Amino acid sequence: MVGKVNEEFNAVPENLAVRISTGPRYCSGMLVAPDLNASDEPVSTPLVLTCAHYFRTAPLNSFNIRGRGFRGKLDAVRVINGTDIAIARLRRSAPPRKLLGVGSQCFYPGMKTSTYGFGGNATEVNTKPGTVLFPTPLSISRGGGTRVRPAAVQLNSPKAIKGDSGGAVLAARHKDGQLCINAVQSLILDPLGINFGLATVAPLRPHLKTLRRAADSLMAMPRS
Repeated sequence: MVGKVNEEFNAVPENLAVRISTGPRYCSGMLVAPDLNASDEPVSTPLVLTCAHYFRTAPLNSFNIRGRGFRGKLDAVRVINGTDIAIARLRRSAPPRKLLGVGSQCFYPGMKTSTYGFGGNATEVNTKPGTVLFPTPLSISRGGGTRVRPAAVQLNSPKAIKGDSGGAVLAARHKDGQLCINAVQSLILDPLGINFGLATVAPLRPHLKTLRRAADSLMAMPRS
């Protein structure tokens, strides 16, 4: 039992990924620290990084959160304008664990990534290695309701699927190989229901200042 608890302290993606659901709909996300930095010691955080488009069609109090070793509800969310990124707050902080930091890497062709999501109604988070094909200034969903600005298109294997939206896209930092969260999964290319394995991700680097302000705002709010 002690060994299992210690494992849950580690800053590995499987310990940090969360499933966000309301009724039959769900998406993915990842716990982040209030300052968005990596933590050397276990931290109890209430913040979840995810996608914005998931929060359009249901009241905030309907969302359920499930992560390794905890369940919870949301009490606030901040959407980053112009892209498909959101940061949400749990009513009660998740149990302490070491956290990965939000990175500032640019996306470039050939860049290697890993997306962590619960697509396919998975009960455990899945890892989906990817290769960036190209960055693009804008990506728009078929209906036009979701815009990712800027964006990057990558090829995942296994393919990103519905439910992976909001999942953290990780890449190793150049200077030391440290894993960082550099984007969130947003859109998949599936015309006529055919998934080509191409996924649009929303890079965090252009929105870091706004993300930090959003995190500060959420932490300053009184508890519901």
